[in-house]
Amino acid sequence: MWKHSGWLEIGLTLLPAAVFPVALLIGCNANNTNTTPGVTASKPVETSPQADTPKGPVIFEDVTADSGVDLIYRTGEEAGHLSILESLGGGVGILDYDQDGLMDIFLPGGGYYGPNKEILGAPCKLYRNLGNFKFQDVTKEAGLDGINFYSHGAAVGDFDNDGWPDLLVTGYGRLALFHNRQGKFVDVTEASKVNIPRPLHWSSSAGWADLDGDGLLDLMVVHYVDWSWNNNPPCRDATGERRDVCSPKQFNPLPHNLFLNNGDGTFRDVTQQAGIIPGKGLGVLICDFNHDRKPDIYVANDTEPNYLYLNNSQPGQPRFEEAAARLGVALSEEGVPNGSMGVDAADYDGSGHFSIFVTNYQHEAHALYRNLRPTSFRYVSAPTGIQAIGLIYVGWGTVFIDYDNNGAEDIFISNGHVVRYPPPPGTLKQRPVLLRNLRKPGDRPFDVRFEQVTDQGGPYFRKMSMGRGCAKVDLDNDGRVDLVISRCQEPAVILRNVYPQENHWLGLSLEGAKCKEPIGAEIIVEVGGQKLHRPVKSAGSYASTNDPRIVVGLGKAERIDKLTILWPSGLDQTFSGEALPVDRYWHIKEGDATPKPMAPGKVPSPGS
Repeated sequence: MWKHSGWLEIGLTLLPAAVFPVALLIGCNANNTNTTPGVTASKPVETSPQADTPKGPVIFEDVTADSGVDLIYRTGEEAGHLSILESLGGGVGILDYDQDGLMDIFLPGGGYYGPNKEILGAPCKLYRNLGNFKFQDVTKEAGLDGINFYSHGAAVGDFDNDGWPDLLVTGYGRLALFHNRQGKFVDVTEASKVNIPRPLHWSSSAGWADLDGDGLLDLMVVHYVDWSWNNNPPCRDATGERRDVCSPKQFNPLPHNLFLNNGDGTFRDVTQQAGIIPGKGLGVLICDFNHDRKPDIYVANDTEPNYLYLNNSQPGQPRFEEAAARLGVALSEEGVPNGSMGVDAADYDGSGHFSIFVTNYQHEAHALYRNLRPTSFRYVSAPTGIQAIGLIYVGWGTVFIDYDNNGAEDIFISNGHVVRYPPPPGTLKQRPVLLRNLRKPGDRPFDVRFEQVTDQGGPYFRKMSMGRGCAKVDLDNDGRVDLVISRCQEPAVILRNVYPQENHWLGLSLEGAKCKEPIGAEIIVEVGGQKLHRPVKSAGSYASTNDPRIVVGLGKAERIDKLTILWPSGLDQTFSGEALPVDRYWHIKEGDATPKPMAPGKVPSPGS
């Protein structure tokens, strides 16, 4: 979250920081001096960048008020402790927990402090999708009302292959694993042996995937820093006059954890055996970046180099090579670590390879690493236009989302600061950002650019808030992908995609033959003379889980030519366009010759 990029932004003009005679204290240097705590001053003024007149139809409608979703993620900031714990916020978990064909929403609740500085958990909520953007709080009925620790993230995965999505909740002090027994969740944390027996636990994001190819979902959990009340130095803001939240540079990283699934409801910790090393982890993404049919792991670390673990595992023998520095995805363009939070991947440029996008701290550009397979990635934030949004933002959750279904993956970023007194021109609350991908069929990959269309996003995009995790999900099964956003000290937000439905789409739900969730698979849709590549991935954004279905935008094409699925098992399957009419969802089970249509509100029964 906290690294100085060497540049100062005034508006959208970037000038070298050395031009200014006054020394800048920004990022981690703004508040990592250990001094006697001062008196917290009044709250700083929050201002918004000037909104422009939208240049097209509104893209998203905020439907939160009438939805029934009302959870406010609590940080505990009202106690005035100014601990780094309050800075992380929460994510969003998307799952069809009751298998009725409508995606439901799980929201971690955060926490607060007791009178003696006890760290307590605020309630989490599970909202059942009733259709038409109406939701019902079913937390108690579903067995999720007993989460009593300070929570951050939600990782969804069917770890026992029974067709019902299970739920892992991360947080401070502990994590919790819930087994979904046909719509009722049971806490199996202790029985499954994913509880981490060490003095200090602070998990942020997590992701599920069959990492060793044995047909069972394994679990990657990333952890943050060794903050506790016994390691809580007093820190100040950039002026040195006010007490503020400490930088993560004040703390040591915690070990990340990799758990292999034993197949009997238990897991074993193989972190060291697999080559997983500690880091100040906030985001994690599992995706096959080198097309070898094995899911790799990318970790977004805060103020330390990011990690890319290439998967060399065999069944029961986890082996990963940490290759981020070698491949060019560990550092900024200047060769220094960023304060990284959120992450996603997509074939944004039509090259057929999956590039990595990482959100970073104020005064740092968000990082777009273009995949030049097979040898390396290239940092392309400036030439693609992403850096033009300026360096005032602290980015958290992010997703590639083809909001207009034209076949080019756009980018959404949830923003919000982490310190109480951000260095100018930063603000505590910030606007989200929406970037439109300008790629058209036939464009050369290195010519692809993005343009900012934030003001076209809708009224929510003109508001300031402390955004954190986000997830993309088609909540009404209309093929237009919606957004759910978690915010600190404010209600979560549901944004309905209302962009005019002028383009066609194809929705896919994949089921593996051995492991039902084929993370690492690749989808190739041939349409209109182009090939659209989409990865089947896990986790991503920040502390969140997206809709497991994949929507492929087809532009004006009324049919596809061919669909190819490259399964992690090594099987390739192709389907003709005649077998897959567009503008609807299809369920495809590995090895089955005939896709099954998914009618609105219905899915194939588990295991069918």
